[in-house]
Amino acid sequence: MNTFPYGMNEDYENINETKKIVSSALFGNRFKVDQTLYEYLIEFLLIFSSEKYDDEDDYKFKFHKIKENEDNRLSYTFEPRMGLRRFIFFDKSKKGGNSKSDECAYNMIRKYLLDNLVDVENKEEYVDYLQDLLHGYAVVIKKRFWGAKALLPICPEFIVCGCDPSKRERKEVDKKYSKIKKEIVKDKEIDTEFHFDKRNFLARGGELYYLHLLQGLQGKPEQCEKLEKLLSYMLNEPCKKLSQIANHIQNVWEEGNGFKKESLKETLKISYIPDDAYVSCEKYSIDELINFLSCQLHPINRIDILAKGVMLQIMRMMACRVANCLETERRPWIVDMNSASDKTIKKIAAESYSNLENDFIDALNKTAKRIEVPYEQYVDEIKKARRDSLDIFRLKGKEMQCIIPNKGSFERFSLSEDVIRFLVLSLIPPKEKMTLKMFLSKLYKHYNMVIGPNEYKMSIKNYDELDSSLANAFNENEFAFQKFLKDTGFLRELSDATSIVVNPYSSIDIGA
Repeated sequence: MNTFPYGMNEDYENINETKKIVSSALFGNRFKVDQTLYEYLIEFLLIFSSEKYDDEDDYKFKFHKIKENEDNRLSYTFEPRMGLRRFIFFDKSKKGGNSKSDECAYNMIRKYLLDNLVDVENKEEYVDYLQDLLHGYAVVIKKRFWGAKALLPICPEFIVCGCDPSKRERKEVDKKYSKIKKEIVKDKEIDTEFHFDKRNFLARGGELYYLHLLQGLQGKPEQCEKLEKLLSYMLNEPCKKLSQIANHIQNVWEEGNGFKKESLKETLKISYIPDDAYVSCEKYSIDELINFLSCQLHPINRIDILAKGVMLQIMRMMACRVANCLETERRPWIVDMNSASDKTIKKIAAESYSNLENDFIDALNKTAKRIEVPYEQYVDEIKKARRDSLDIFRLKGKEMQCIIPNKGSFERFSLSEDVIRFLVLSLIPPKEKMTLKMFLSKLYKHYNMVIGPNEYKMSIKNYDELDSSLANAFNENEFAFQKFLKDTGFLRELSDATSIVVNPYSSIDIGA
């Protein structure tokens, strides 16, 4: 199998011919079920915003440069910002298992900040308020080690890498700190003796999404430049003050200890995707991102909706890859918009979704046979692969409420308000509009979503189990979707027969 980037065959052979990892052989290295919805976006933005190097120069806030027909072993370099993260999360985490050296470091960064304040009354309260302010942007907390929690990625300093404590290394660091009572040992090990490459939570799902876009941007310099500018604007312009605050805290920590930024940086290698896996949907993902990022939205709303939109695109990637593997047409996503009253749509949608899940299992089995998983390991490897593919698809879909119900039978596709917002703003450019029929057709073209009778009739051509006599049942489904669009402010009714879907937001000016 060929890989993208070209020249990653060694990685492919190690993962699939030696380790026999079925999900990585099918989708690329790798999706993992522990990654949260926001962490897909965070990992993607971490790679995009990080330093990259080639023979000519280094650059940030750009996509990697790919050299045609040459080995492209890609990597990215970033700042873990452990001082900032410790300040935000350490005191609000469970103390069991925390390193004594980290407790000492937390107290010292507070001291540095207090010493740095001039003409401020109630300095302790001021630092507490600052900590609470930044912690208010936490989006991934759970029962995790303080360094593995995450912030809403609204500025570069909030885009944090994966981090896990190493018990052995932290014990060695603790030995140095146990003899110190008032002064902290000014040694960079306090920030560097962690695992930044375990991929337990930033589990490469965002990396696969990044490679999917990178592959689609090859030979499209204008689109690449526009997308780079829009992503850079989103991260650097709207939340400059928060960026300055976060930078100040990290700089105070580094200067107080005499750390050099270069000595704290970490570099990670990027793996691969199958070169034919996602080709059919790359153009759609890029066009949708450009449209969405061009909208003048509140920065927090933008990131919140984008996280769900990226996940929806990743679900499409997975469905496209399954169809690609089985050499079939993509199965339609029959969307139930009228779940409270129409049992016919509910039944059709549930049967269609069940068939899609069966396709996932068929693709995993086909892949397991292709990479020759040993007979005695076969059942266990398929279970692992299902957990790191189909379970992700289902669980994230339910989290976004585009797969319902959350518990129980008759699982099927639906659409939540945030997902509809992403779809409207990504399929229609700012301040433009189209008829409802055109919008439904575009949803079908981009996502294979079936909502109205026309799209259902089109989907029948590829799947014999769909019954043409049921097409009329989709009239009510389309009407429910129309009402949902109207309630969310995206629909205008010109007459009884004509409705238009509108993107009401202005366009961001990113310059020439």
